[in-house]
Amino acid sequence: MKNSPVYTTDIFLLDNPNDLISLDKWQKTVNLLAKLFDAPAGFLVQYTKEGFQVTIASEQRSNPYASGVVIEPEVNIFCRKIVETGQSLYVNNAVLDPCWDTNPEVHNDGFRSYLGVPVFWPCGTAFGTFCVMDYKATDYQKTYIELITQLKELLESDLALIGCYAQMQQLAITDPLCDVNNRRGFNVLAEQRIKLAKRNDGLLGLLYLDIDRFKDINDLHSHGVGDLVLKAVARILSQSVCESDVVGRLGGDEFVALVAVKDIIELDRLKQRIMDAFELCYCSEGLPRFTVSIGYSLVSETIDICQLLDSADQDMLQHKQRVAG
Repeated sequence: MKNSPVYTTDIFLLDNPNDLISLDKWQKTVNLLAKLFDAPAGFLVQYTKEGFQVTIASEQRSNPYASGVVIEPEVNIFCRKIVETGQSLYVNNAVLDPCWDTNPEVHNDGFRSYLGVPVFWPCGTAFGTFCVMDYKATDYQKTYIELITQLKELLESDLALIGCYAQMQQLAITDPLCDVNNRRGFNVLAEQRIKLAKRNDGLLGLLYLDIDRFKDINDLHSHGVGDLVLKAVARILSQSVCESDVVGRLGGDEFVALVAVKDIIELDRLKQRIMDAFELCYCSEGLPRFTVSIGYSLVSETIDICQLLDSADQDMLQHKQRVAG
């Protein structure tokens, strides 16, 4: 299970509200846009693969669209042009341009003028458009273009705030060396996964891995080589399990994976597959030979995450002692 950001770019914001966004402030911004342009309609429109949704509509009786309205992605509307090009668009009289002959905003709603600018998520993906529309032809001067650009930057600053929060959250739950969940991240995601499995009567197993004689690797080959081994273990473990499984590094050379299985036999097979992958790793990547000890425990109705970790850890230690003996 990958670390999830606090925002997603492919879900409509109205369907996935975020506490960091004040829709009331956005509403006031869109209302102000329409007022400054003396336009009958102003919008903030979001784009996803599902289409174009009016996130905010100016609160005017002359505006035919309300917030929440979705227009299918293939429809020839002005906002689609902006999303496709990533550029601002000003059409002062759409009825004079044949490319808008199939635009329902022009031929069904009666709009003639459109001025819009692109709005972007902090990752650079198009959020959608910020625009005004008029039933009559317009002649906006350069200062109007600058004005709408300045106002849309206020909206983008809110989206940037979401991005910064997501990055900080990600740093708080991710191991920076191995790019898997750290102990905190693993515990949070594992608890969620266990609750879901119990509701759906699913079976989960916890694998607990420890690199054998890891201190010797650092002492004989350097800590830099030791870091490469840690990264290899994290990568192989992540590649060996499913996308919905939860992988983490608890610290040092200890790793865990909470996996969905059908029975104990499948868990044994997964354990062996991981062991085999490690055998191939040091040969193909020029790493010093290393082995891992793996213990496991099955999730029960009453066990909590701390007990689960302790049980799997004890099983791993017993395996390590048997190998050493």
